[in-house]
Amino acid sequence: MSSVPVAGPAPRLCIVRKVPEFSGYGFNLHAERGKPGQFIGKVDEGSPAAAAGLRDGDRIVEVNGSNVALDTHQQVRAQIPQ
Repeated sequence: MSSVPVAGPAPRLCIVRKVPEFSGYGFNLHAERGKPGQFIGKVDEGSPAAAAGLRDGDRIVEVNGSNVALDTHQQVRAQIPQ
């Protein structure tokens, strides 16, 4: 057995910007039972979220430079510009 710790996925910076030809950002946000934080559920093909590199299952750590790792769903949504 190895005693080397296994690292989780590396954080990525994904900058998602609205575009006139797409309604919204193209992803849904959800919580997972038993896991802290908010996660990306589904990324729409051809959306700003897909272009920025968001992937299904990604955990949201920051929104606009603010740490949201322990925030509720409502708190995270409130930080995402409409």
